[in-house]
Amino acid sequence: MVQITAAVSGVLLAFSLAIGVRFLANRMATPYTVLLVAVGFLLTVLPLHSYLEFSLEPLFTHDVILFVFLPGIVFYGAAEIDHERFRRNLLITGLMVIVGLPVAVFAIGWIGSVVFEVPLLIVLLFASMAYPIDPVAVLSLFDETGVPDRLAVLVEGESLLDDGLAIVVFSAILELVRQAGPGELSGSALFSASRLAAIVGDFLLVSAGGIFVGLGIGYAAYRLELVTTDDANHFMISLVAAYGSFYLAEHVLHVSGILATVASGLILGIFARRHALSEKNLDMLVQTWGYMVFFLETLLFVAIGLQVPSTEIVTNLSIIFGTLALLVGSRAGVIYGLLGLLNQWIDDPVPISYQHVIIWGGCTV
Repeated sequence: MVQITAAVSGVLLAFSLAIGVRFLANRMATPYTVLLVAVGFLLTVLPLHSYLEFSLEPLFTHDVILFVFLPGIVFYGAAEIDHERFRRNLLITGLMVIVGLPVAVFAIGWIGSVVFEVPLLIVLLFASMAYPIDPVAVLSLFDETGVPDRLAVLVEGESLLDDGLAIVVFSAILELVRQAGPGELSGSALFSASRLAAIVGDFLLVSAGGIFVGLGIGYAAYRLELVTTDDANHFMISLVAAYGSFYLAEHVLHVSGILATVASGLILGIFARRHALSEKNLDMLVQTWGYMVFFLETLLFVAIGLQVPSTEIVTNLSIIFGTLALLVGSRAGVIYGLLGLLNQWIDDPVPISYQHVIIWGGCTV
């Protein structure tokens, strides 16, 4: 009972802070989420920090973030993305993820292990977490700031796909770390032919499995949307599709829950918009999901700010800046290299100014 009342009071306090931050963000023309993280960070030096951290702690476990916060935010992003532009730019975003992600992770791992003298597998594990664009941050920032449509689709599309594949890569490397014997963390475990084949096989199975689960649930949800005219039912169907696809894929079938949620959001967003929803139904659904995602993002970004270890940041600034330089440099090499080559073959090249933004988008982690 004490934990429940503490959590409720913590949520109310977080939203009370968010009201003030929202007013301030509008006055300063500053992105709301950026200001929210900054306020959360400033709270770490105030007495209020301890109470907020204690009261919100039950809400921000790994499982709660994975099963409650992430599916809703990612589903909304996939359903709301400009689907026609996403289709036209799928080759570009696909290459940035399927080719760019593994290349960047291995580049960061190899350079980082040499520079920081840390075992290769450990740096690879870090790279698979740190390199991908954070879809929560990207979607919320782009919603507030407004960017050209094509740039938004490129970055949002990469962030949605990147995150799903990165979790698969992270899980595979983590399993290698667990299986590695003494001395194998330096890389001999990774470059075993049998283990490398197992990683590739797992990667394909988990990724494809998640996509197929999402496509199936998204299509089933679309068929249900066709036979209902009730606003509440439209929302409930989309809610079950978002969270059901993630739960079934991640918890039951042990394939990629994020990719399942992205796939279901894309299918429902494309077909339901065209064939199942009236303008009134669509407006209600978009508005309801928008408020729900705003609620989730507010709590999540307050928590991110509260979790920033301020004293550790000050004492480890050189390592932090060195790591940031490694991440940005690796991402720059991948994006400039891939898009520079691809621009020679496609009718609508990606402008260099867009490439700069895509690179710095990777710093939203």
